[in-house]
Amino acid sequence: MPDGSRAAALRAARRASVPYRTSPWPGRLHVTAHHPAHADPLLTFLGGARYLLAADTTLLIGCGLVEGPETAWRRNFSPGPDELHAADAVILPSADLGHAGFLPQLVAEGWHGPVFATPATAALLPVVLSDAAKQFAEDAAQVCPPPPGVPPFRAEDVTCALALVRPVEVGSLHRVGGVEFEFGRAGGRVGAAWVRVRAGGRSVVFAGPLGAAEHPLLRAPDPRPRSDVLVLAAPEPPADGHLAGRFAAAVHRAVRRGGSVVVPVAVDGGVELLRALTGQLPPLPVVLDGDLGLEVHRQATAELRRGARVPAPELLREPPDGPSIILAGLATADSGRVLRHLARLLPDRRNGVVLLGHPAPGTRAAQLADGARHLKVHGRYVPVRAEVTALGGTAAFAGPEEVLAWATATPAPETAFVVEGEPESAQALAKALHAEADWCAVVPEEGERVLC
Repeated sequence: MPDGSRAAALRAARRASVPYRTSPWPGRLHVTAHHPAHADPLLTFLGGARYLLAADTTLLIGCGLVEGPETAWRRNFSPGPDELHAADAVILPSADLGHAGFLPQLVAEGWHGPVFATPATAALLPVVLSDAAKQFAEDAAQVCPPPPGVPPFRAEDVTCALALVRPVEVGSLHRVGGVEFEFGRAGGRVGAAWVRVRAGGRSVVFAGPLGAAEHPLLRAPDPRPRSDVLVLAAPEPPADGHLAGRFAAAVHRAVRRGGSVVVPVAVDGGVELLRALTGQLPPLPVVLDGDLGLEVHRQATAELRRGARVPAPELLREPPDGPSIILAGLATADSGRVLRHLARLLPDRRNGVVLLGHPAPGTRAAQLADGARHLKVHGRYVPVRAEVTALGGTAAFAGPEEVLAWATATPAPETAFVVEGEPESAQALAKALHAEADWCAVVPEEGERVLC
């Protein structure tokens, strides 16, 4: 744990290096200030997958990195908003960087307290956060002159953060201070969970991206519990039913040209996609740049749907001389080892890039999906000559109809807040909840506070 002087120096250095307010909402104070005991809980939407619930005890649900265009991404290199430091405890819905990636920086800035996660998430965090720290350090070393500010976190910050993590079993009720919470399986990612919090006689459910009912490996999400308030992540648009075939076709085209294919991937490493494509892909070496994919699937045993098998393709650590499939993070292509592969492969027309899911607007992945002719990588512009195939889905996460069915299978909450995802998807789900189920469904603004 960094001592007070180091934490203060770190915060001062980061403020000096990147001009960004401690709080992005002028005039806002710690939400716990003057919050009377036993009053209705106060919920603050802090942007991305970060929600502060202030009651007798104040919880931060989600502590992720901010995704989006460069102006949003640079917020990860700045001191965290003061509201984050008001938390008595942190609850991590998953090990994904969008839910957990800001935790080491928060700890480096001086925060300390318990961090709760499912056992599978707790087991993945050391690999996810350590790998991310290495990626950030590698990125900084590639750029000349170096980027302003310091990386979001370093290896020593990860060590301090991991010391605070406490596993909590799915389905068990856990008390922290004056509130209770429980995890339920969310699906989609190993260890991912929805969270129900009970405070001051009220209950709030936080549900991030839900897994598809027919996920190739993992069990479906647990049913939504009753609650007074629901905070629900917007779904990604429906996956193309021919996704696997389109992926395989893109690989075959690159092989015929004598090229390789690079796939920006998230924490799961993309290994499950290769399992789904067994028999459709040409016999190519698979390069997994990082340990995440393998570790995710080592931890998957407890969450596998009955009869599913964990894939074990032969994986390499470095690209061979000939064509190959390269899986590397981050999925947004805004940081990480995927950048060096893009810089090498994009200028050559023989190669290909396959984009999974729906990248956040403004990210490098989104620029490629939108037909960018050049991409800025490590301070230099790289021409985009490789074939780019945007699949527009992964089939791992629930689409709009599945999310709507999951939410409405349980009696309506007083209010549902649709968060995360693309603005269009959030508005569409809110309208559907209102039109089809007569719910009070709201898309909150960043920084907005509401009583629960």
